[in-house]
Amino acid sequence: MILGEMEITPLAAESMGVRSLCTQVKTPDLSIILDPSAALSKRYRLEPHPLEYELLLKSLESIFVSARKADLLSISHYHYDHVRPGFTDFMHTFGSREELQRMFEGKTVLAKDARSYINHSQKRRAHSFQKDLDGIVGEIRWADGQSWSFGDTLVTYSQPLPHGPESTFLGYVIATVISHGGKKVLFAPDVQGPVAQQALEYCMSSRADLAIIGGPPIYLSRFEEADKASALSAITELAVQIPTLVVDHHLLRSLHWESWLSPAIDVASEAGNKLITMAQLAGLENRSLEAKREKLYVKYPPDEAFMNWTKATEEFKRKNKPPLSLDLS
Repeated sequence: MILGEMEITPLAAESMGVRSLCTQVKTPDLSIILDPSAALSKRYRLEPHPLEYELLLKSLESIFVSARKADLLSISHYHYDHVRPGFTDFMHTFGSREELQRMFEGKTVLAKDARSYINHSQKRRAHSFQKDLDGIVGEIRWADGQSWSFGDTLVTYSQPLPHGPESTFLGYVIATVISHGGKKVLFAPDVQGPVAQQALEYCMSSRADLAIIGGPPIYLSRFEEADKASALSAITELAVQIPTLVVDHHLLRSLHWESWLSPAIDVASEAGNKLITMAQLAGLENRSLEAKREKLYVKYPPDEAFMNWTKATEEFKRKNKPPLSLDLS
């Protein structure tokens, strides 16, 4: 999408077949990759379908090439669908220490502060991230609440926002606003709606022309009905104000995401705005493959070699690539 002199390109997301919200933003002054990673996960007691692995590999290749060309890499938090792991894992991330180092070599990184407003799990991952890139990365700048100017482009970060409801055990994320030529892009991953009031207030105060928001995980039983209602109310409020609102990520892991979101889509249309997914922003059809995994296994049965791999131990699957031979006929 072109917004003034800014170009916004979705690189990966649930609506594009993988777990991610990776986005590239280019201005005349810089190119920045927001959350340069993608991943998969077990679901319905099934490992990802071969088609999902194929899309993960393609997504990671696109992200890697874009990241190497970018001026800045930005990290909102330390979950592996947002930042590459520094260990070998062929089960869900296709990550390795070598890949992480090659991607970040010599780069300036604007990242969630690992010293405060961070839960134990993410703090441990952030420490490993720093250790793996010591002497490799150009510079890591803690971004919470900070702003930097690059020519006529301003990159501004929020204070830490809850990764979901106020009391969530998942920690915090930071949102990003990129401004150029009187236009603004908001990137607010994993705010899950936003469901927390402070996250909604930040998103509203951004006055963005385009906002990319991490939607709520309505597929999870632990995500309460009250939180779903708050998330839908927040999305509806944003849909009235923001000309192009992109809602994706956790929400698109549900088979019922579109019917759940339809009231907000209608409100956006009535206001003359658009509420779309990352795939639609990229001009593609929605491919929520994780939500459809059970159907994929029935429609496109994997071969025996792949099924044997899925039945192996987790240690084996992490160290050995899944055999991918897919017949979609």
